[in-house]
Formats: sequence, C-alpha cells, structure tokens
Amino acid sequence: MEAFEVSGLAVTAVSGDKVLLSAGFGMTAEGEPYSAATPCGLYSATKVLASLTYANLSAAGRLDLNAPLGDYIEDAPKSWQSIPFYRLLNHTSGITMAVNKEAFGKLASDPSARNNDIYRLVRDLPLDYQPGEYSRYRQSGYATAEMILKDELGAEFDTLVGEYITGPAGLSATRHPAVTSADEPAFLLSAGGFQTTANDMSKLLLRINDGTVIAPAAWKALLLNETYRFGDYSLGSVIENRNDVLTLGHSGGGARANIRYAPDRQIGVMICTHDRDNNGLAIVLARMLVDEIASGKAPPLPLQIAMKGYKSMTGAEVVAAYKLAESSAERYDFSNAEAFLNRIGYSLLTQEKKTDAIEVFSLNAETFPESPNAHDSLGEAFLANGDRNYALLSYRRLLELDPGNENAKKMIAQILADAE
Repeated sequence: MEAFEVSGLAVTAVSGDKVLLSAGFGMTAEGEPYSAATPCGLYSATKVLASLTYANLSAAGRLDLNAPLGDYIEDAPKSWQSIPFYRLLNHTSGITMAVNKEAFGKLASDPSARNNDIYRLVRDLPLDYQPGEYSRYRQSGYATAEMILKDELGAEFDTLVGEYITGPAGLSATRHPAVTSADEPAFLLSAGGFQTTANDMSKLLLRINDGTVIAPAAWKALLLNETYRFGDYSLGSVIENRNDVLTLGHSGGGARANIRYAPDRQIGVMICTHDRDNNGLAIVLARMLVDEIASGKAPPLPLQIAMKGYKSMTGAEVVAAYKLAESSAERYDFSNAEAFLNRIGYSLLTQEKKTDAIEVFSLNAETFPESPNAHDSLGEAFLANGDRNYALLSYRRLLELDPGNENAKKMIAQILADAE
C-alpha cells in the first residue's frame, strides 16, 4: 500500500468453500478505518454483476443474446436493426459513445433521466464502425441493453440483479446508490456504480463456486464462446490467462476496483479502494492473490515495491534502486519493467528534469536493447535536452530495429535538416 500510495483498501479472497481473506486495511478517504464491512465502489467492475445477470437471463430463456436489435426496439434505426444483442455487451456494436456528448451532461444532472434518454441521444448518430469490426468501450450499449430489459421483461436492471445475484447469494450491502437516491438518474446501472463490501463479495464468490448464482463451468463456456468473445473481451468480462490460470472479471475506476474469478480452480478475488491515484494496485494485487492461491507459493513482489518513492528520486537514484532490485531478481516481478521505467522517465521529462530522464531512459535502452520503444523514448529525451547527436544515434538504432518506423524517419530527417 505504501509503495503504491494507497491509504486503504478492502480485500476478498476465496477458494472452493473457504473464505481465505475478507478484510479492510488502512483508512478510507473519510479517515475511517477500512473493514470488511466498509462500502466501496466497484465502478466498471460492476460489469461482473452484469455478466452474471445476462448469463442467467440467457440460460433461463428470458433473453436471446443472438436476436437482432430490430426484434427488441420498435423504432431502431436501419443501421441498428441487424446488430445482435450480445454486441451491446462486448462493445462491438459500433453504436457511438454517449458520455462525450454535450447533451449527456444534461442527462447526468437530471434525476428523472433514464436509459431510453441515452438511446434517443445516440440512435440517429452514425455508427463509429461496422458492427463486429472492433471492440471499443461504449457505455451507450449498456444503456440500450438496460432499456431493452425494461421493455421486454418489465424489470429494471437492479431488480434483475436482486433476482439472480444479491438475493440468492444473500448479499446485504451490494447496491447502486442511484436506485435509492432522488438526486441521481437511474441509468447505466449495469456499466458501473454499484457499491459492495469485502464481506458481500466473499459471499458472492462462494455462491458462484457452489453453483447457487451460476455454475462456474457454464459461465466460463458462455464467455469463451467465440461468438461472444472479441479478443480478450466477452460479455461484460475481460478474459485473462496467467501462469496457466484462466480468470474472468473486470476492473473499474482507474483500477480502484478489480474482480478476478478462476472458474477451473474456483478461486475468486476482489480488491477495492477509494484512492484515485492508486498506481494500479487493485490489478497487481488481484493477480498476485490468484497466483498464490493457485500455486501455493508466494509470488514475486511488484517491482514498484523495490522502487518505492521513485516519484521523488533523481535519475541516478532510480538507476541505483533498479540495479539493487536486479541483484535480488528472484524477489521481484520484472515482467513490466520496461513500461515501468518508461513511465518514470516520462514523469521526469514532464517535470523538466531532462538529465534525470535521460539516465532512466538510458537504463531502459541498455536493459532492453531490442526494444524500439526504449530507443524512441531515449531519443526524445536527448532531443529535449538539446543533445542532437545522441538523439540521432537513438533514432537510427530505432530504425534498425523497426525499419518502417515513420517517427524515426521523420526525426532523423529533422535533425539532419537542422544541422545544415
């Protein structure tokens, strides 16, 4: 927590029929001790609840994931009519984004606004891409799906969550604040905003394991179905395979929350924190817990722990800390080292600490000599510092590694032209 600059968080970990951990650590944003009963936001990790709900609706025959939107929406525009329902949930529909439109701000401040208002906002706008061509994060698809649930089943999304998830699992603190608040519009509930506790999440994960909420194998089969999957994203879930352990789940709030569930191992983990600047701890910690529970061995520590306090370090201090960590390489996870060093280098460059940035970028280029990106960043830092000859060397090395790199060609031409 100290290394990732997080003041407090809630953690849940279950395996089979056992709760291994359900606890709070540190302090909330309001200065209260975190406990297993402290409410915290799921943000977009709410989509795990959506994934489970839609899976149950499909299994019960109450919703056809493959049916075209024209079957569900009477006034669907022509470009929408043949789009299968499932594309709303895996972000492949092509329906344009709503939250970046000026009119959305008015909806978000109107307590009476509902999902059909979001539908009306986007229905006459051109598709961003052909359905199935890409998977692009679009909350408007989730709003449209909720509108269809209301029209077809006569039930709001939160009611269906109660029917299939919170009720059967015995959850008492998992809810969406907008449902009971007179000040917030009750839309996009499936896309984000639910709150929960560590204790509630431990109950949910146990009830998935014993099949009360859903049979783990059935949920896995649905999400891995190639019809519904696009790359690593499926119906409200990111699919991840690490160390031969497949997990389903979603993060949210800039990694303030994360749920990972391994259906084959019946391992479930949830992390949530109020800290906005958490440096991705919820992602890292969830992976570490799944790895440890699955293997029975303590996983290597994040490199960030060895580099604790790097934001206030000089370039030389960053290099020294990294080399010290290398001397105990078995203790730390270096799998993201290149990206981490690159981030530190750009942080220094942004602060106009150019020579410090050069030291860090040089370390990265030395450590990862075959990385085009490492040499690109080093060239940029040299150029920012006025070291044109060194920048030229970096960009030429980049071009050797990536002969088609247009930026390298452009920068080399610019440096040579300036030298004339």
